[in-house]
Amino acid sequence: MARSLARRLFVLATAVVVGSGLTALAQQPANPADAIVGDWRPADMNVDVRIFPANGQYLGGIVKAENQEMINKEMMRGIAFDPTTNTWKGEVFAFKRGQFVPMTIKLTATGFEMVAGSGFMSKTIEWVRVQE
Repeated sequence: MARSLARRLFVLATAVVVGSGLTALAQQPANPADAIVGDWRPADMNVDVRIFPANGQYLGGIVKAENQEMINKEMMRGIAFDPTTNTWKGEVFAFKRGQFVPMTIKLTATGFEMVAGSGFMSKTIEWVRVQE
């Protein structure tokens, strides 16, 4: 039930964000935690992921992909901002493992850096903002 609620929230938030002018919202966040709101592309995949606020946290879902079956799939969940470290922590779906793994996001000059997984099983991925 929680997964279906998250999916419905993603579809609803996608429609609201698209209709409200995401570019302006992403360029001037109301608070530092909103800096990750918007459409992003990881360096290691050809997909666009939309990150948006939902129920006090952030979710991320695929909005563009070569494989049409991936669109509207939840890719990130439970993302929360830590103002003491200026990082976000949550979970990202690891396609090779077929499961969600812990992740940390830190903004960079060109986008953000995500460390997915933990320990020797972790992977660092660079993400860039999708320009419309």
